[in-house]
Amino acid sequence: MHPHHLHALAAAWSLHDARQTLDDLARDEAAQIAAERLEAPSLLRSTVYGGRPGSGSHSDPTPRMIAVADRPERRNRWAEMAERCTTKVTWLARQLRTIDAPPVLDRMLTEGVLGPEGEDDPLDWLIVALRYALPGTAAAVLRHLLAEEAWVRPAIGQRRPTQLLIGATCPGCDRREVLTVQTAGPKTAWTVVCVGRWEDNQHNPCLCLGAECGCGMPGAVEGVAHIWRRDHVLRAVAGAAPTQTN
Repeated sequence: MHPHHLHALAAAWSLHDARQTLDDLARDEAAQIAAERLEAPSLLRSTVYGGRPGSGSHSDPTPRMIAVADRPERRNRWAEMAERCTTKVTWLARQLRTIDAPPVLDRMLTEGVLGPEGEDDPLDWLIVALRYALPGTAAAVLRHLLAEEAWVRPAIGQRRPTQLLIGATCPGCDRREVLTVQTAGPKTAWTVVCVGRWEDNQHNPCLCLGAECGCGMPGAVEGVAHIWRRDHVLRAVAGAAPTQTN
């Protein structure tokens, strides 16, 4: 699989997991808002109402007073963020289907491997369709997915899940303890990347040198960050075991 596909799929699975957390937070918030609506308005909890002043009248709240009682509507900001993310992913799925539809993708749709875009969750559809998109399209989709992940993950307070691959040497930069497994999604979708190095507070990513690079990355592309399928790396470094880092 082309490196652009691997990077795009890793970002898609990461956003998939983050979006699930966002949906869970939205549901919890909706339940909390619904519970608050069932609470008695502050008007009814007041010690003033229900008293009988000496004039003989009473100050109990009337139905109209209860109807207009002070109860500001609380926004479900998690739901708003989830809707924003879904809208963007839906747009991306449409772009992949209408702008760049290689013959293999059309054939998949005809044979029923993929249903028409819009029937299923757009991100699930995108994850399947990305495998059959052109490399340049996968790279373009990656940029949009990273932009979404850049605001979703800080909002939910989670980093992209990764594991450090202990005992392995990066075939690109020949450094140890720099290979990281990206663990979002099912194990079959996990990929391995090199974290690069920091020098003078500047991050230097581990980039492929193209056909002359010794990275062994299938479909090596000059200037693209190194990425391999997890099973490909584990076969090369038999016995190495990943250790959780975050």
